Amino acid sequence: MGAATLVALVIIPAIAPPPDPTGVCLKAHNIETFQLYPQVQVIVDGQQMMLPDGVGKEPNSKGEECLRPIHTDAIGNVVHIEYIRPIQFNMGHFMKIYSFDNSTISVVDSSSGANLTRTLNLTNYDVEYSYFTGVGPEEKWEIREPSEFPSFPADNKMLARIELTSK
Repeated sequence: MGAATLVALVIIPAIAPPPDPTGVCLKAHNIETFQLYPQVQVIVDGQQMMLPDGVGKEPNSKGEECLRPIHTDAIGNVVHIEYIRPIQFNMGHFMKIYSFDNSTISVVDSSSGANLTRTLNLTNYDVEYSYFTGVGPEEKWEIREPSEFPSFPADNKMLARIELTSK
């Protein structure tokens, strides 16, 4: 009995690890027990943009409606993370969903008074990533790649930033 439990807990997950959570579709919205609301700012040529509604809401490989564990619920800078259990998501996971083709992102530009969605080709920009853990600028941490970000904390006090500067 003990050996069977050991095999189930140690060996099987090593051979068949759980699916990548960024590829999972949630069964419903706002029902999972683990929920985070980190902030992600997008700055384009010095101007703050917003994340569009619908990030992480796209058809799966079968063409069926799919809501990813990392998604946006509205236009703004708040990302909604929900999952069946506590899990460590970071900016690398978000970017995998936000820029699913690894070359473009959509932003909402409200500088004209109207919300205009723009698709930006990342090859036209120098991209810098950083995050803030407190209120002062001395707590800014620059990151080379989104995968190097620490996990989004449960207190939602991290502010992640993507800065794009035209080449």
